Amino acid sequence: MNEYLTKLGVPPKVQAFFALGEPVFYFGDEVEYFSEAVHYIPPTHNLWMAGSFFARQIILTFSAMEAVSFLTLNQADYLDFDDLLFLSFGVRISADQLNWVRSNLRGREFTLAFGNDLMGRLADIKAATAIRNRMVRLSYHEGNVTAWLKEKKICFEGEKLSLSSFEKAFGIRTRIRTCKPPSQLTFLDQLKYDTPR
Repeated sequence: MNEYLTKLGVPPKVQAFFALGEPVFYFGDEVEYFSEAVHYIPPTHNLWMAGSFFARQIILTFSAMEAVSFLTLNQADYLDFDDLLFLSFGVRISADQLNWVRSNLRGREFTLAFGNDLMGRLADIKAATAIRNRMVRLSYHEGNVTAWLKEKKICFEGEKLSLSSFEKAFGIRTRIRTCKPPSQLTFLDQLKYDTPR
């Protein structure tokens, strides 16, 4: 077990699930590392994975520490850790990563646990549409997001955009769940915020 993670409130069961000694996470060609002083999330075309490849519940995040924080904060919702697979994309999501997820994890239940900001909501849309084999194009200009899906183009106010509002506007349903931290930008920020000082 890691002393700093314990101090943050990551319980032994969660640390054991992620096999945490030192919080260093390998994405193949790159490494994410976390300490009290620094958190480095790599740009990579690989994925970091934890859990069972055959799990029914797939949770997608930007970083491995987001996955650790998500499970710590939501562990009551996931009583069987053996039925979980966490995937992290690194700093940005690539088409290759999403193609791998779509090709290799069909028929699973997905939860998107990206940040509680515009970038996180855009990641929700990009990931959900790619997993369901619908290619979307997104652009941002002066607070507005323009989305193209097939031949249809819709403009959204950036602050009001969500996967749900996107689906309603385009008349589609991805049946992919999103989960956001209650009051912070990221699950890691929420974990730090909730930790008694």
